[in-house]
Amino acid sequence: MLENRKAVILNDTSNEFHHGCETVISNIKSLLRKNGIDTIGTNYTGVNWKTNTAFLESVSKVDIVLVNGEGTLHHAQQRAKELIVIGKYVKEKFKIPVVLINSTYQENGTEIAEYLRYFDLIYVRETLSQEDIKKYGIDSRVVPDMTFYSKYDLSGKKENGKTGYTDSVYQKTSVLLYEKCMESKSVYMPALTNIKLKTTDLITFLKVVKFHVFRAVNFVFWKLGLKISYHALRQFYFTKDYNRYIDKIAKLNFIVTGRYHSLCFTLKTLTPFVAIKSNSHKIEGMLDDIGIGDTRIKEIEKEKVFDVVKFEDEERLKIKEYIDSAPIKIENMFKEIKNLLR
Repeated sequence: MLENRKAVILNDTSNEFHHGCETVISNIKSLLRKNGIDTIGTNYTGVNWKTNTAFLESVSKVDIVLVNGEGTLHHAQQRAKELIVIGKYVKEKFKIPVVLINSTYQENGTEIAEYLRYFDLIYVRETLSQEDIKKYGIDSRVVPDMTFYSKYDLSGKKENGKTGYTDSVYQKTSVLLYEKCMESKSVYMPALTNIKLKTTDLITFLKVVKFHVFRAVNFVFWKLGLKISYHALRQFYFTKDYNRYIDKIAKLNFIVTGRYHSLCFTLKTLTPFVAIKSNSHKIEGMLDDIGIGDTRIKEIEKEKVFDVVKFEDEERLKIKEYIDSAPIKIENMFKEIKNLLR
């Protein structure tokens, strides 16, 4: 019996304590295993791979390197520059396949784009990213975000009549979303999964505080004009795991979200929404690919309140088609990756 091939993953975002990032990495590893490839090492986001000796040692032992692009490769930020050069390093030193997957790509300029030529395959999350790369004569393929590989059973979906608010990649926007949530007495549910809180003996106490005492006190303070700092209380609004978080979203009547992955979960559960712009075109691009355009994208500073807007039948149909086809496209992507190793 042949041994499994080996891979490493660069830009492992599971250390960011967000349900979306954890789900992405979990699904990547699962699909690699399904295709006979074992993950023997990763490099966490925020860690410079060039100085990570354990990761570099793993790279020397593998058959393929996977780079998880996610929301890193945009606007020529420093993290994008540090990430993209791995392709050249792998090709020149080890001459093995290197693949960019699950990526948004936007306005990185010629310097970064030239490094894309070292990748054997490039998969982006939206057509807008594909069009950006195409300007440099480089091919890429559009495959939805890896979170869409985790299916959600819609047969048990029951709305509770409540509106939910998430956080945002921007701190200022997160504060505004939180304030609007408190003012409208809605459910605040950032995409946070706090590892430190989850692994302490105080977890039960903290959950009681969060759901029964802290929120009640906070609402009283809010009415009296004594606002508690968002940054001081954000840690109390974590959700233990992905399944609980997506179930919370599924039960909502409506959600206002500034998080890309929270929007992915919102789409999977067919929960009506409005989305707040993020730091790249990833939200606009995904909604364009679905076919519902930007009518549900808002600028939070211009909105006094967010009115519930139910899905039109056509919107619901287009979203359903997108989420149903996504797992198939993702599986085909990993089959193509596997074929590089033959």
